[in-house]
Amino acid sequence: MRKTLLYILSIILLQSCSWFDVGAESEIDEKDMFVNADGYYTALTGIYISMGSTELYGGNLTLTALEPLSQQYNVKEDDPDRVAWSQFKYTTDGGQELVSAIWLKMYNTIVNANMLLAKLPEAEGKIDSDVIDIIHGEALALRSLMYFDLMRMFNESYEVNPESGNVRFKTDFGFVLGKKMSNEQLIDAIISDLMQARDYLEKDPIYCNKAYSNRYLAYDRTQRMNYYAATALLARMEIYRGHYAEAAQYAEEVINSEKYRFILPEEILETDIYGVEQKADRIFMPEMIFALYCENILTVSRSYYEGLTGDFAKSANAYEDNDVRRAWLYQNPSANGKINMIRYQRSVKSEDAGKYGDPVVPMLKISEMYLILAECNLNGIETRENALSLLNTIKQKRGEAALPATATTQTLWNELTHEYICDFRGEGQLFYYYKRRNLRAVDDGNYNGNTVSVPASAYVLPLPDYEKQFGY
Repeated sequence: MRKTLLYILSIILLQSCSWFDVGAESEIDEKDMFVNADGYYTALTGIYISMGSTELYGGNLTLTALEPLSQQYNVKEDDPDRVAWSQFKYTTDGGQELVSAIWLKMYNTIVNANMLLAKLPEAEGKIDSDVIDIIHGEALALRSLMYFDLMRMFNESYEVNPESGNVRFKTDFGFVLGKKMSNEQLIDAIISDLMQARDYLEKDPIYCNKAYSNRYLAYDRTQRMNYYAATALLARMEIYRGHYAEAAQYAEEVINSEKYRFILPEEILETDIYGVEQKADRIFMPEMIFALYCENILTVSRSYYEGLTGDFAKSANAYEDNDVRRAWLYQNPSANGKINMIRYQRSVKSEDAGKYGDPVVPMLKISEMYLILAECNLNGIETRENALSLLNTIKQKRGEAALPATATTQTLWNELTHEYICDFRGEGQLFYYYKRRNLRAVDDGNYNGNTVSVPASAYVLPLPDYEKQFGY
């Protein structure tokens, strides 16, 4: 009997509201898909492309959904659904559309990864065995990253309730529903997968320095889920569940690799004598452990953050005068002095393309490893003095004043939060930090001592209606 698969749920989930509304045009012979090496490379590349969609990291999981929840912006007033969302009111029609888009696209992409993983044993003889291992590691690690973010959005935080379990763990590409797991069960499962992925990625050229002739591996490895990205993700996951020794170990491994460095001030912006940009790197590419190639982020940023209307940063008060991250903000005289967030801004003229690097979204970066290690030290892994040294390293690299040796432990905790506020602008990560720490009063965006109260309910996005009603 000819075996077909519904490849890859993208047509199912994007064209319908149901797992069951499937047309014959969405069926494809899986043997045709994986007949040669190109099919495997195409399937893996498709996962990255899907992750870069506006539903996921090319929009919602960076700028559109998560960034407004950080309370750092004044949201466009003539978009009532978006205003409500920024106030943690998720049940408007617009809010429901947003969570539905995230949920469906994330599971769509996970199923893509599941299918590729299931077909990899058949790649033997079509692809070099080392390259098969690298593909295996990338797909496993990407799936772990997506499940972790689903957990961070739709479950209560691990600290509040390890038994919270709204996320289904699905490892196949059929119609069988995944099993709902608690925070504790799910993070055990995805960390186990991620550790296995890291083993596979020991073949990664960024780690083993082996030269491959394979054309897939010719891509910039910082734009792929590489060995050090998997290690950095392990650090992020371990600190999430309070395993500070393990988190410190993984963060130190990435730091000590010396593969990544803080950007130099002169690398951020180069202008001519008239102030016209000649080169610009507001992403801070030397710091990127994993940066997802994503052209969608440029359009989303222009639409929501760079214009004369839209979302404006409330202030630049969190940044000292010489902080290099001020390059991410622009006080726009044409918008009555309101502050645009321009992290992703670039000229739209084709002749200016050479002024910028690839359009990417930061996924994992070296500064986070320093912050994770500092937090682990504040939680007793090493000394308070080590935490102070790590925070001062970041401050020195950013152009901030150093903290004095007499800084209290509470001051160090406050400065840790301050660095998260400053360092993840436009990345959607600040909300996750607040949630992980279960902070119930957060900076209101003006960094003047005033706070916004965050109710417990704000830290759990509601499940889409169809998931609550039917479990699909």
